Amino acid sequence: MSRLSAGDRLRRMLELVPWVMSQGAAELSEVSQRFDYPEAELREDLVKVLFVVGLHPFTPDELIYVMGLDEEDNGGWVAISNADYFSRPLRLTQGQALGLIGAGEALLSGAAPDGPLSRGLAKLAEGLGVSVGEDLAVSLGESADEWVEPLLGAAAGYRQVRIRYFSYGRGQESDRIIHPFRVFSELGNWYVRGHCQQAGGVRVFRIDRIRTLQVLETPFDPPEEMGTPSAFEAREGDPRVVLRLAPGASWAIEKYPTEDQVTLDSGEIDATMPVSQISRLERLLLQLGPQADLRHADPPIAADQARLAAQRVLARYQ
Repeated sequence: MSRLSAGDRLRRMLELVPWVMSQGAAELSEVSQRFDYPEAELREDLVKVLFVVGLHPFTPDELIYVMGLDEEDNGGWVAISNADYFSRPLRLTQGQALGLIGAGEALLSGAAPDGPLSRGLAKLAEGLGVSVGEDLAVSLGESADEWVEPLLGAAAGYRQVRIRYFSYGRGQESDRIIHPFRVFSELGNWYVRGHCQQAGGVRVFRIDRIRTLQVLETPFDPPEEMGTPSAFEAREGDPRVVLRLAPGASWAIEKYPTEDQVTLDSGEIDATMPVSQISRLERLLLQLGPQADLRHADPPIAADQARLAAQRVLARYQ
């Protein structure tokens, strides 16, 4: 089997990811044969390429997880998770479609008026309810998320909101009533900060994880101090951990809240981080692998927390 070009490897990877996910796990040799993908190149791309692919802002919880392989391992199976979007039908957002129309119009001057480009743009414009050549008003900074506008209105009018929310850390949905104080954007995502009646305190919710939303007529009294909105707010009772990070793992400090950091002579970094949920720490440790060492935790956490998490993940595929 000859070595594949970069384009061929990309096409095969886009095909095999949803297939492996649908199987739960698959033998590496079977994947190689089914997709005509030389096993050495397949292993290399799974370990070195796919493992760092994901969605903006490319934090560990947004990256694809590849299990069962590493660079030195001779494991014969592979499992892939956190890539559900590969199984969804590809659809253009309104912004992407309008961008295509704008780019296509720039080429129309040199194209036949009844050619394939003109016909394609006309069909695309018809689906959006606009006309090719029509002036468009562009507003920067707005979110396509359907919940942003009603949450802004509820925050401005001090009205309670009932939401059904998916908690990524617990992997489950729950019904909540919140008092929305602030709606803000950070690192490419929209959040709402407010008092949660169920939790009995102020919480921050990522808006794209809200499944349903209802603005209630019930008012609430806003706090005297709103505070500076942030996607993560450590609480006093949250565990604090000290991770010793290899020099190549300093990205974790930029992506995860860090209260203190000390750079050692070796170039390693001792980073003190608050942990709101152990599952988030486990995902970070799994992502960092041998580049991180759990040095201290208060209250205590198992030193081999990453190994325990990896065993639980592996057990799901056996």
